[in-house]
Amino acid sequence: MLIGIFAYSAWVDRPARIREFTEVEIPNNMPDLSMSSEKEQESMDIVVRILNGNGVSGVAYKLREYLLNQGFDVSETTNADHFNYEKTIVYLHTNDYSMSKKVSDKLKISNNPVLDDRAPEYPCDVTIVMGKDYKELPPFLENH
Repeated sequence: MLIGIFAYSAWVDRPARIREFTEVEIPNNMPDLSMSSEKEQESMDIVVRILNGNGVSGVAYKLREYLLNQGFDVSETTNADHFNYEKTIVYLHTNDYSMSKKVSDKLKISNNPVLDDRAPEYPCDVTIVMGKDYKELPPFLENH
């Protein structure tokens, strides 16, 4: 519990500043990441944070359930700083670009651009900000 409090306080106490995000190019020659039971175990090592950036109640929770069923670890589900995000955005907080590729593949969204937000003190590997295009994500498609 002490470690959790320390990690949370380190994240909350980050200095408030405007940060420039850099788009990163993810190589197209990444290996096939289809989910076998071995791949599901790999997904458990990816900690995801989901932010609702569209204002529709319950959509972040539904995405959370989907990602948990896909083997990801979802650390937090909350609202974004505003509800005017048009597109779903993936922020990468680690140096391991394959993590954002795995998340993007599961969500069937373009992995480019991924916004590079490397910050070792973040309590997650990837943040997903759900935009107004959330209906195009697998848990919201009728035949997912």
